[in-house]
Amino acid sequence: MSWSRRSQTELLARRYLASRGGTPMVRDPLTLAVPQLQREVEQVGRLARLDLSMAAALLLSAVAVTLTAWLAPLHGSVLTMMLYLHLVPLFALGVCIWAAIVVEQSGPRWMLARRIGHALRAGALMEALELALRGLPPAAPRRLSR
Repeated sequence: MSWSRRSQTELLARRYLASRGGTPMVRDPLTLAVPQLQREVEQVGRLARLDLSMAAALLLSAVAVTLTAWLAPLHGSVLTMMLYLHLVPLFALGVCIWAAIVVEQSGPRWMLARRIGHALRAGALMEALELALRGLPPAAPRRLSR
């Protein structure tokens, strides 16, 4: 059985709508799925850029704190000085690890959002929907109001 490209794209659009909590059995799923996908891609890209800028700020603050600790004039006793010079780099290492985790999680989401955006602009709906189904996190379950 050979499927036309249009019917494959509609099936992917139905799967996308179902994965996002929508009703998949509509007359024309592409008219609902494409704008929703565009909005989701914009939101994911914006949040990923925000996370990546936060990671860069974390790295810069860790470097600044470490340099301040090493370049600051040493006051107090030798014990206080040694404690300060050893704890601040450990703190900076923790912040750097936190920033690395943020980059590891947000980098692929940002790249995926860019790829989906390029596919949507190029008119490759099938590729954009496949990427969205495989790569974007599923929608959060909706809570029923009491």
